[in-house]
Amino acid sequence: MQGQDGRPSQKGKEAGGAVRNLGILVLASLLATLLFFPHLAFTGYTYSPGDVATVDVKSPVRAHDAGISVMKGETVVREGQVVSEHDLAKLHLIESAIQEARAAVPATGFFVFVLILLSAAYILASRNIKKFACSTKDLLLMTSVFAGVLLLLRLSDTAALVLKELMPGPTAAYRFIVPVAVGPMLVRLLLNTETALVFAAVTSIVAGYFIGGGVEMAAYSFIGGMVAAAGVKHCTRRSIVIKAGIFLGLANGAALICISAIKGGIAEPFPLLMTGFLNGIFTAILAIGIAPVLESIFQYTTDIKLLELSRMDHQLLKELAIKAPGTYHHSLIIGTLAEAAAESISANPLLARVGAYYHDIGKMKMPQYFVENSTEDRHGKLTASMSALVLASHVKEGVELAKKHRLGAEITDIISQHHGTALIAFFYQKARAEEREAEVPEGDFRYPGPKPQTKEAGIVMLADAIEAASKTLSDPSPDRIQWLTQKIVNKIFSDGQLDDCELTLKDLHAITRSFNKVFEGMYHQRVDYPEPVDILKEKELEGTGSGKRPDEDKKNGRDRIKRLGV
Repeated sequence: MQGQDGRPSQKGKEAGGAVRNLGILVLASLLATLLFFPHLAFTGYTYSPGDVATVDVKSPVRAHDAGISVMKGETVVREGQVVSEHDLAKLHLIESAIQEARAAVPATGFFVFVLILLSAAYILASRNIKKFACSTKDLLLMTSVFAGVLLLLRLSDTAALVLKELMPGPTAAYRFIVPVAVGPMLVRLLLNTETALVFAAVTSIVAGYFIGGGVEMAAYSFIGGMVAAAGVKHCTRRSIVIKAGIFLGLANGAALICISAIKGGIAEPFPLLMTGFLNGIFTAILAIGIAPVLESIFQYTTDIKLLELSRMDHQLLKELAIKAPGTYHHSLIIGTLAEAAAESISANPLLARVGAYYHDIGKMKMPQYFVENSTEDRHGKLTASMSALVLASHVKEGVELAKKHRLGAEITDIISQHHGTALIAFFYQKARAEEREAEVPEGDFRYPGPKPQTKEAGIVMLADAIEAASKTLSDPSPDRIQWLTQKIVNKIFSDGQLDDCELTLKDLHAITRSFNKVFEGMYHQRVDYPEPVDILKEKELEGTGSGKRPDEDKKNGRDRIKRLGV
């Protein structure tokens, strides 16, 4: 579907996005099916006569051949049982039956089940959870993490056998060591809490099928996913991930003890606690190693990456300070304003501050055309339309620099959105004066947009406009600053620039108050202390205090010394 200008319409874009997202959900379901059925077919079937079974093996199918029959759900061998020739014959019969049926009804049923599960979770979350990440890139990320978790689940039996050799204990308990919670932890690090909780719910159900633990494994995985996601909220240091892993290990151990108690008693608590704790540690280690890789591949910006970008020795910031020192100083002030405002409404203060640092990097291309970098009027020789084009170009230039230096999607979005589609009013009025009776298209004098899509981008827009306007105040008293701040906020709001972000009227009041507090500190007037007495005496003797005749200056100096009581 195309609009009148030949470009795809909004409905066409939404339809195309829906088709892509459906394709990703189908891909995730297919990956789950391909990984699940080989695992089901060969679990625990590599025994020889006289071996001791390390796990319970139940038949997932019904089979009959040459006098040997197996019922579906029948336990063929139990943990600790010595495997006989007859048991081996049953295991081979089950293996052959599964290989024949694997590509037919069971696989199709599992594929459809996973697809329905993923689709239902996606539709419900995208329609009812505002912060749920549902873009194509987000779904690709979650599909990749989902496939990685399923691969880890396939290693559960191998991990259980290894731990069985290292430490005595029940093999069934050691199967819970697989770090399923690494999925929700990664999703929280790269996206947000709401999306991580939805991901944890879906993953835990599939994990229950994979491990064969039923409700116990599903509940254990969901508890671990929630604890892991909550532990890395606003993660600004790698050590926070380790602490989250420790808390996850404790929660896992407690969950396993409770599951064991529900099933009939706690025979060996130490292996359960050790399994849960090791699970938490492995989860943290995997998250620390994998997160930077996914962050680079999918161009996400974590809080840890934001801290790296906030360093003043970053190449772009150093270049900005040299080429456009006025813009650099302006950006630092915007960073302070944006951080305070974000804290006042529970947005991400680190993202707001770092986004403010980089929001005007595009001005480095032509810094002399921006008033904060030059005292010379470069626009005097340009037409109004050309001046507006030069001003608007810094947004495009900034986006290109952000992509070149891989600042991440969040910072790039703030750069592209910090002016929205606002009108370049001064040159628009100048163009109208130049053209007189001719019609001047207002759209030619607006920034390209888009409008701010997040709270942080909206805050940077407000801080940018208010800080620039504050420079025009000859007397920056608290009352005048408060009047100016409210005026600019009302103007931007009435222009519709904040329509697409989540800032409410309550948020705008809180942001305005935080701006006023910062400005009060910036423009705080110092007390006019009297000059030191020795300087007054020196002025009295030299007669240079006021530019008057020496004798008059001496008299005034003596009078002031008397008033000071010296």
